[in-house]
Amino acid sequence: MRKAILLVLIMVSLPAIAQFKVSGLVENSSGIPLKGSTIILSNQVLVSNEKGFFGSGILTPETHALQVSYLGFQTLDTVIQVRENMHLILKLRDDVTMLEQLVVNTTSRKEVHNSERMQQQQLTQNYAGSFAKTLEKLAGVQAMEIGAGASKPVIRGLGFNRVAVAENGVKQEGQQWGADHGLEIDALNTEEVEVIKGVGTIAYGSDAIGGVIKINNEKVPAKQSFSGSTTLLAKSVNDSYGISSSIKKRSDSFFYKLKFTAQEYGDFRVPTDNIRYLNTDIPIYNQRMKNTAGKEWDAYAQVGYVTEKVRNITSLSNVYNKSGFFPGSHGLPSIENSLDDGDSRNIDLPNQSVNHLKISNSTTFNVSDSDLLKMIFSYQYNKRKESSYFHSHYGGQQAPKENPNLELQFDLNTFDADIQYEHLSVDNHKTTFGLQQNYQNNTIGGYGFLLPKYNKLGTGLFGIHEHQISDDWVGQVGVRLDYAKLNVHAFYDSLLYNFLISKGESEITANEYAQRSSDLNRDFTSFNAMLGTRYRLNEAWNLGITAGTNFRFPTAIELAANGLHHGAFRHEKGNPNLNPERGWAVDVEVNYQSATFNTSVSPYLYYFSNYIFLKPSGTFSILPDGGQIYEYTQSKALLTGFEWKLDKTFWDVLKLETIFEFFYNKQVTGNAKTEYPLPFSPPVNVFAQLNYQLKDTEMFKENSIYINGKWNAKQQRIAQNEEITDSYQLIGAGASTTLSLNKFKANVFLTATNLLNTKALNHTSYYRPLEIPELGRSFQLMVQIPF
Repeated sequence: MRKAILLVLIMVSLPAIAQFKVSGLVENSSGIPLKGSTIILSNQVLVSNEKGFFGSGILTPETHALQVSYLGFQTLDTVIQVRENMHLILKLRDDVTMLEQLVVNTTSRKEVHNSERMQQQQLTQNYAGSFAKTLEKLAGVQAMEIGAGASKPVIRGLGFNRVAVAENGVKQEGQQWGADHGLEIDALNTEEVEVIKGVGTIAYGSDAIGGVIKINNEKVPAKQSFSGSTTLLAKSVNDSYGISSSIKKRSDSFFYKLKFTAQEYGDFRVPTDNIRYLNTDIPIYNQRMKNTAGKEWDAYAQVGYVTEKVRNITSLSNVYNKSGFFPGSHGLPSIENSLDDGDSRNIDLPNQSVNHLKISNSTTFNVSDSDLLKMIFSYQYNKRKESSYFHSHYGGQQAPKENPNLELQFDLNTFDADIQYEHLSVDNHKTTFGLQQNYQNNTIGGYGFLLPKYNKLGTGLFGIHEHQISDDWVGQVGVRLDYAKLNVHAFYDSLLYNFLISKGESEITANEYAQRSSDLNRDFTSFNAMLGTRYRLNEAWNLGITAGTNFRFPTAIELAANGLHHGAFRHEKGNPNLNPERGWAVDVEVNYQSATFNTSVSPYLYYFSNYIFLKPSGTFSILPDGGQIYEYTQSKALLTGFEWKLDKTFWDVLKLETIFEFFYNKQVTGNAKTEYPLPFSPPVNVFAQLNYQLKDTEMFKENSIYINGKWNAKQQRIAQNEEITDSYQLIGAGASTTLSLNKFKANVFLTATNLLNTKALNHTSYYRPLEIPELGRSFQLMVQIPF
C-alpha cells in the first residue's frame, strides 16, 4: 500500500515541477553535426546524437555552467542564464591539428561499427569497483569478477584473449589468459571509453575477435586553462576506502596532466555461511571471505605539445595491485586454512600481485590539408607474482633459499610500433594504411611452473577505405595481413623430479613429468577482410551492418602450458599442434531515436572453424593438488545472440533504461551428444533502471534518485565439468546530487547494490566453481570535488 501511495504522489507532483529545459545542436564551423559530443550542463552529462542534438533534464531558473567538448575541437566553456526553455546552436572551432579535423569529419558521418561510449563523468558515477565491472551497463558487456577489486571484460560471451583493450592506440599486453587476472586500468582516471562490438580484427589484429575497448586518455585541454578534481570513495561490502585526484594545465602549445589513485580494501562479505568445494563443506566465518583483502596504487603522467602542424603526446602510467586468494580453495580443500585469523585487512599467503608499467609516445604530422602521418611507439612491462607456502605443495622437500614462497612469476616485456597514413579526398573518400610491429619477451620464476619462457614477434599490415556515399549512407571496406613467430623455451622441473622420486615414482616417470615444456618454434599467417555499411532510412531510423572474417593466433599458454593453475582450480596442459582460430562474423544494428524514446536491436553471429578451448581429459594429474588435467583443443563453434536496448523519458523527469541480452553458443561436431556449450557462457539476462529527477534547492542541485534490478536466467547450457547455475534477481538503488555552497561544489553519488542481500551465483565469475556467491549488500559513497 505504501508503494502505491508513493507512486500516486510522484505522479501527482510531476506537473508542478518547473519545466525549464535546454536543448541544442553541436556542429563544426561548416555546420556538420558532431555526433558523440560531450555536453556537461551543471551536473548533467549529455551526449549528442547522430544529428548533433542533445536535450537536458529539468533545470532551475538560474545561471548554469555549460561545457561542450569533442575530440579535435576546442572545448567550449561558458555560462547560460536559464529563464525559459532554450534551444542553442553550438559551433565548435577546429583545434590545432589536421589529424583531429580528419577524425571529426569521419566520425561526424555515420559510424559503420556498432559502438557505445562512456565519458569520464559517467565512468565515475557508475564506478563499480573495477574498470570492467563499470562497463557492465553497456549492452553486450559483462564482467568476469575476481572478488571485489578486479574483473575481466567479456563482450558477447567472448573474453580473455578475445577482447582487445587499447589505451591511446596501444593494445594492453598482460597475462590476459588467466581467469584470476584482472585488467590493469585505472577506471577512476579514464577520460573516455568506446566499446566496439563485432568485427575488430582489421585495425587491431589478433585478440579482437569479440570486440575492442578503446580508451582515450589523450584529450587536449583548452588553451590557457587549469582544472582538476579529487574523488573520495568508501564502500561497505569490503570496507574499502580510496582517493583519486587529477590536474591538467595548458598554455598555448604545451600541456600536462597528472593523475593518481590509491585504494585499500578488506575481505569482502558474502551472503552465506559456508561453501562446498570438491565435496568438502568449508565454513565462511562472519560471512567474510578470508584473505581477499587488497590494495591498488595507480599513477599517470602526460605531457603534450600541440601546434597547427604537429601533435606530440607522451604518456607514462603505472598500475599496481596486490590481493589475497581465499586459502580454503588453494590446492586441496582445507577447513583449517579457512579459520578466522582476526584480521580482515591483512594480505596473507596465498596472494597475487601485478605491476603494469606503460610508456607511449604518439606523434601526428600534417603532411598536407588532406594527408597526415601518425606514429605510436610504446613499451610495456607486466610483472605478475603468485605466492603460496612452498610446503603446502611440496611437503618434505627443501624450499628454495631465495623467495621460498614465490610460486609463479611472469615478466612480460612488450615493444610496439604503429605507423598509419591517412588520406582524405574531396569527394568524401578516406583511406588509411597501417603497419604494426610487436615484440614480446616473457621470462618466468618461482618454484612452480605453468607458462614457459617465450619470445614472440608479430607484424601486421592493413588498409581501410571509407566512402561517404551520401548524407545518409556510408560504406567501409578493410583488409589485413598478419604474420607471427613464436619461440617457446624448454623447461625441466628438478623440484618436481625430486618430489616424484620421494613418492616412489620411477626415474623414467619422474623425468617424463619433470620435462614441463620442450622447445617449440611456430610460424603463423592470416589474411582477413571486412565490409560494413550504415544507412539512415529517415529522421528516426538507421541501420548498420558489418561482416567479415576474423582470426586469433594461439598464445603461448595454449600451446605450451603444463602445470597447476590455481586461478582456474585445475591442471592445464597446452597443445603444440594448435592452429590459429579462424572464422567469420556478422553484426547488425537497427536503431530508432526520437527526443524522448530510443531503442536498438543488435543481432550477431560468429562461426569458428577451429575455436580453441580447454577440455577435461579424463586423466588425473600426478602433480601435487593437481586434480584432473584439462587440455587445450579445437573445435568448430557457433556463437549467436542479440542485445535489445530501450530508453524512454516520461514528463522530462522520469527515465526508464532497459537492456535485454540473449546468448547461444555450442561446439559444432556433427554429433548432437557432443555439441556442448562453450565455457563461461553468460546466461540470458535483463537489466532495468528507473531514474527520477528531483527539484533543485538552493544548496542541492541536479538531484536524482534511481532504482534498478537485474535478472539472470538459469544457466543450464553448460560446458563439460561446469555446474548448472540457478537464476537470480538483484535489486539496487542510488542517488546523486551536486552540493553547492557559495563557490564550493561537490558531486555526490550514493549507490546501493544487492539491497536484499541475495545469495546469487554468477556463472561467469572466477569464484563460481567454488560456489562462492556474488558480493553481499553494499553501499558506496563517492564525493567528487572539481576545481
